[in-house]
Amino acid sequence: MALILPSLFAADIMHLKRECDSLYEEGFEILHVDMMDGVFVPHIAFGFEQIRNIKNQTKMKFDVHMMVSEPEHHIEKVLETGAEMISVHVEASPHIRHVIDQIKQHGRKAGVVLNPGTSPVVLKPLLNVIDYILVMSINPGRPGQSFIADTIDKIREVKEMIGDREIQIEVDGGIEFDTARLCIDACASMIVVGSYLFADNKANLNKLKTLHNPSVKEDRN
Repeated sequence: MALILPSLFAADIMHLKRECDSLYEEGFEILHVDMMDGVFVPHIAFGFEQIRNIKNQTKMKFDVHMMVSEPEHHIEKVLETGAEMISVHVEASPHIRHVIDQIKQHGRKAGVVLNPGTSPVVLKPLLNVIDYILVMSINPGRPGQSFIADTIDKIREVKEMIGDREIQIEVDGGIEFDTARLCIDACASMIVVGSYLFADNKANLNKLKTLHNPSVKEDRN
């Protein structure tokens, strides 16, 4: 079992509050929110003001995924949104430890993101300070891609590196029911789901609910 995190990027932008309220009523308590700057990734989405305003209108906790260059210049504004979880790309800055420290100093959960082409070896200096690792199963910021099968082996490699540390593994990109199960079997505990969940298909939602277990959170979120 794992936590299923709906991805706001796939929601109906004209009815975001309705979408969030419906998901919360279905038992999903954490919303994955992509922040894109048009530089680190080609698209632009969800700025500071938007995230804060959306958060003020929902009961859900926020997991903000910063797909931005030089996150050290933006982290203060992200913290001001009230997001409970914030992750930054290890590829985006040489000052990742500084950003992680800022997140932790504000009592939030700090995560590091790995692109598909990034080796987990870069995690070693951060393993004693982070709360979760987000493994990208597609190239970030480019919708419509298929789940990269090698991600499953990468999850296992990350899990081995973590050892007995209390670090969760999150996976994001092109995920539907079967790939979600594979990720969970490989020891991922948080699964981000976008278009598969928001496809206005009650069957998809009900299938994902069989994998969703809020008790996985314990006292970490």
